[in-house]
Amino acid sequence: MCDEEVVIIGAGISGLATALALHKKGIKSVVMERSETLRNDGSAIGIRPNGWRALNQLGVADILRRTSIPLQRERVVSLDGGKQQDILL
Repeated sequence: MCDEEVVIIGAGISGLATALALHKKGIKSVVMERSETLRNDGSAIGIRPNGWRALNQLGVADILRRTSIPLQRERVVSLDGGKQQDILL
């Protein structure tokens, strides 16, 4: 293990997941975020099977499963807004 710190730019999902993964490996990191406040935009996140595997490796999948609301359906819309498809999950 080295005494150097890794600098992570951005405290979004990827930045915080990276910091957690490094911490679990014993690597020091510092997360830099330019925003001074938390934002509510982008409050829905769809997690596919590979994402759940990664969250499981980080040790946070169980708490997220207990506190999340599973999607029941997904709607796919074409870029021009015309064609729509509902997918039951």
